[in-house]
Amino acid sequence: MELNGLTGSASVSANALEWGSSIDPKIPSKPDVLLAADCVYFEPAFPLLLQTMQELMGPETVCYFCFKKRRRPDMNFVKMARKVFDFKDVEDDPEKEVWGRDGVHLYEIRCERKAVDK
Repeated sequence: MELNGLTGSASVSANALEWGSSIDPKIPSKPDVLLAADCVYFEPAFPLLLQTMQELMGPETVCYFCFKKRRRPDMNFVKMARKVFDFKDVEDDPEKEVWGRDGVHLYEIRCERKAVDK
């Protein structure tokens, strides 16, 4: 945020969330863009992460979700999330070959247009 001159901007904020807990009312509801980095590391918390994403994301929200695959179960989150969200691999990053080699995955995630059971 600082490097982009957005510090103190009312339209941009960074927040830590406790997955599965109620979202602080100070956190913007249904943001245009949600950035999530390195959130996939503890398999028992995957359902809580999904719940939190569902509560945060609105029909127009785009979530850029990035994580490094460290263990085989890490991809279980992707399988679970694909049942709830529309997933698209980010292919147009000129650096993809570099970070992809390191086992890093980057997705563009949106709410599905159909009804979602919670």
